[in-house]
Formats: sequence, C-alpha cells, structure tokens
Amino acid sequence: MNNNKYESMRTILVTGLLACSCVFTQVQAQQANQFTTSVTNAQYTSSRNDTGIVADMFVSEDSANYVELLTRIESDFGPFDARLGEPLLSYGDMLAQRGDYTDARMILERALHVTRINEGLYSEAQIEIVERLIDCNVAEELWGSVDKNFRYLQLLYTRLYERGSEQWHRGIAQVSDWHIVAINNNLAEDLTDHLKQANKLFSLRLKMANEEGVSDEKVLSVLRHNVETTAYHLRQKNEGVKTKNVYSRLESRYLDRDRVASLD
Repeated sequence: MNNNKYESMRTILVTGLLACSCVFTQVQAQQANQFTTSVTNAQYTSSRNDTGIVADMFVSEDSANYVELLTRIESDFGPFDARLGEPLLSYGDMLAQRGDYTDARMILERALHVTRINEGLYSEAQIEIVERLIDCNVAEELWGSVDKNFRYLQLLYTRLYERGSEQWHRGIAQVSDWHIVAINNNLAEDLTDHLKQANKLFSLRLKMANEEGVSDEKVLSVLRHNVETTAYHLRQKNEGVKTKNVYSRLESRYLDRDRVASLD
C-alpha cells in the first residue's frame, strides 16, 4: 500500500470510524487519536479504592517508569488488580504515540484483559481500549486484527446499549463503515462475509430509521442504496458471477448529525 493510500485509510478508520460526526463524539475521537493520557509527566498521584488502600503512583513519559509502576502495583496488589488499568492504558498510549505499535498492542491487550476481569465481560471501559487497538492495528495494516476489533465493538455496543439508543446507533454505524472500507479496499480474504455483514447491518439500520420516523431522504437513500447494492452483489456471487465493480460502489455512512437532525 503506498503512503498516500495508507494515510487516507488511516484517516478514514481512525478519525472517521472511531466516532460519529456529532460534536460530542468528535471530541472523544480527537482525544483517543491523540493518545491523551490521564496523568501528567513526572507527576505523583494517589489512588484509593473502596477499601481505603492508597497506592502512590509515579508516571512519566519513560518506559522504565511505567514498568516500575506496574511492577510495584503487581507486587502489592496482584497481576490483575484494577489499579493496573489506568497506567496500562497510559503506557500503551505513550508507546503508540512513539510509533511502537507492536508493544502498544501488547500493553493495550493486557489493559483489556484487566478491565474484563474487574468490570465484567462487557463494559463501557473496553470500548475506549478497543478503539486504541484499532488505531495500532491500522497503523501496521493488520486488517484481520482490525476486523476482529470492529466485530468485538459490535458485540460491546449491542450488549451494553438499548437498541435504537444514540450509543447503539454510533456503534452500528462504525462497524458497518468498517465493512465498507474492507470491501472497497480489498482488505480481507473473505470479502463475501463483509458483504453479508454489511447487508445485515444496513438492513437493520434502515429498519430502525423507518421505525424512528427518520424523514431525511439523504439518510434513507444512502441506507437503501447500500442494502440494495450488497444484496445484489451477494446474489451475483452466489450465482458464480464475478462482481469486479462492487468495491467502488458502496457509499460511506450517513452523518449521525443528519440522523439526529431528522428526529428533531
């Protein structure tokens, strides 16, 4: 993949798919993409859990300090203690910002594991971590891992939020967009599966738009187009017909702000 195409893809996936177009989620995406940390350089802080245990933490933009901090927490409280979550996330952010994406992924995967243990299999805190993993995997063009990340995001959003809620729409839009990107850029071995998943999600979104009384024809037109296009090419594939041009015919998702405006 040439540099221009890579930069374009990274922009689409990291800034376009990780958040909706509404102002609130744009701020969230900007914070995630810049790998902002919740601690300042060379700063002492204290954290207290419900039992009153206090752990002094020293964090700086130095790998050795993060390792020292994590080792100390593990020694005092165990390898899966909730206190590990924040420094692991900050450490992963620092590594990714430096371009050490492989090490960042390892740290973020560990942060995800610690979060699952302490907050359950499905929690909102995991969404932020998975989005950071997507960023790292996009940077290294690990499209199979990106696909797994987005499918896990779909699971999180559908388990955590009520169908039809703003959060639910946000998550489903992100995942359906990923399938479009994968199809249009030939980023998977099994593009038929991406067609199936995209068709399923676009059909669901169109159904929800009709149920919610969305009147914006631009919104409905894009959804109908993508449902019809994916269905058509799935039929062609099932009949053994090559569908060479499908990968440039799918449209990007409608803007969430358009959907929100249509509900006012």
